[in-house]
Amino acid sequence: MANKLIGADYLLALLYCDNKSSIKGSVRLTKMMYLFNKEIKPIIEKKGGKCEKLPEFIPYNFGPFSKDLYEQIELFKGIEFITTKEILSKEIMVEEVDDWEENPYIGESLNDEEHLTFNKKYVEYTIAKRGESYYENVIKNELNQDILDLLEQFKKKIVKISVKNLLYYVYTKYPEMTVNSIIKKDVLGSDEDEN
Repeated sequence: MANKLIGADYLLALLYCDNKSSIKGSVRLTKMMYLFNKEIKPIIEKKGGKCEKLPEFIPYNFGPFSKDLYEQIELFKGIEFITTKEILSKEIMVEEVDDWEENPYIGESLNDEEHLTFNKKYVEYTIAKRGESYYENVIKNELNQDILDLLEQFKKKIVKISVKNLLYYVYTKYPEMTVNSIIKKDVLGSDEDEN
């Protein structure tokens, strides 16, 4: 049973799920982990699992933002558990990635801490061989089949939904995370109150 896993383990598990499909875009990755905290964690706990040390989120320029998550991504890159790559504009035309300009988003560092800043417009996150090995030898042993199935379904939904629809869902379901958003009108439409 998943009684030893922390948020970073679940991030790796999600990157492994769905045939190790990549997560395209920082907006998608961040909202995936925010929704994991809010909606998937309670289900995992009902199924006998435990989620500790999840990344904390604050309302910021593009909705929920987590410095913790970006620090974890940088750590995972450093120990070769995940890889990131720039998605070129030509690839964007072929398949949908984030519809929002990411440069200001992924540079959100609260204090302009350089280690959180990327110089890429779109970033694709993929689990690396080392991360796969860690998942297969450590994390997977702590997850029961119900939790594995749940993570698989969740990842498939996140990968398939458009970024605009994902943001709309997060913004309408968790309005407390939109108070500092600079794209709230774009996401919710111009009729939405600015309260």
